[in-house]
Amino acid sequence: MDKGSTVPGGTELLPPNGELQLQVSLSGMDAADSLGIDLPKPSGDISLSQFLDEVFPADEQRQQQIVSMLDVRANPDLPEIYEAILSAFDEWRDGRCDLTFSGDGELPLDLEEPVSKHLQDGAVVGVGNPPTPPLQKGGVAWALKLRIDRKYSAIEYAVRHGFWDSKSALIEWLQSHTLLYFMDKHEFRFESAPDAADGKGSLSVVGFLQRSGLIAVSQEAAVFTITSEGRSNIGRLLAETESYIDLYDHFKDTVFGEDAETVEFDTGQGTDLRVPVFIAEGLDPIRTVFLLRMYDGTLDAFAATWQERIDDECFFDSILEPVVNRQGVDEALIDQIIGAGYVYLEERHLAARESAEREEIIHRVQADT
Repeated sequence: MDKGSTVPGGTELLPPNGELQLQVSLSGMDAADSLGIDLPKPSGDISLSQFLDEVFPADEQRQQQIVSMLDVRANPDLPEIYEAILSAFDEWRDGRCDLTFSGDGELPLDLEEPVSKHLQDGAVVGVGNPPTPPLQKGGVAWALKLRIDRKYSAIEYAVRHGFWDSKSALIEWLQSHTLLYFMDKHEFRFESAPDAADGKGSLSVVGFLQRSGLIAVSQEAAVFTITSEGRSNIGRLLAETESYIDLYDHFKDTVFGEDAETVEFDTGQGTDLRVPVFIAEGLDPIRTVFLLRMYDGTLDAFAATWQERIDDECFFDSILEPVVNRQGVDEALIDQIIGAGYVYLEERHLAARESAEREEIIHRVQADT
């Protein structure tokens, strides 16, 4: 008698006549790009959470075992689709995003519930990409449809990973620097009247900037203006941001192999690794990315709406999405890439000096003739 089989990791499964057809779709992907895979039916007491850990494991060897089960003859894109969904699980485990799960009919799922509670009769449910007919292998085929919605939250990530002590402190810093940015670059004038805050940011942000000595009520009019200390602070932030650009901008275009033996920069075909580099270098990725986004004019697109958005946490999550929506890189690998980056930077600086020296020689020769 067949004793059944196991999926990678050792989960006990029912005999082969209980085969399961799993279909998974991920938000942000085309509806046609759902993952369809045939698996042995899991035992009745395994939870959805345990089941998903088996199908989308963190271990690379177990991942390859799942890939080997994909029917690439029916759909050659399945490995790529699986990799995209697997990346979402990796981000979830790293705290870079939140995943919510729903079943057929968009009903939310509790991951602690048993898988068996959500299985459907495969004889009446077509699954797969394209939908496949129900299995008929001497028994009932089962189907499980899952919808995964992914939401990025850089603010939650920053607090969870200890870059900031609290969400309130982080949001206050983001709000105050947003207000200061629009007062400086767009010459926004904030009235000092007690009721002037309606629709123009929160009073707490104004109070924070005033207590910090960065803004004050103008002597000529009843409006807040940037103080000399505020101007100095803006200058320091600008210098800080430019130092990030000088040291790390080439990492936004990085081509590297799995062992990082070959690393190239500024090819036009690379991956943006600035955030992993910032973290490896001990920098706060929230502060760094926000300053870079201000510097590159990202906030200018909200010149007409920022006053309504400044109290919305989702607004800042969208600005800071590069902190969490990024490629993950192994710690040892990123250290090698950083080393290669510093060598590249030194070579570029040397080439720039040599070019400047040649230009100076040419200039002198031309001046003497």
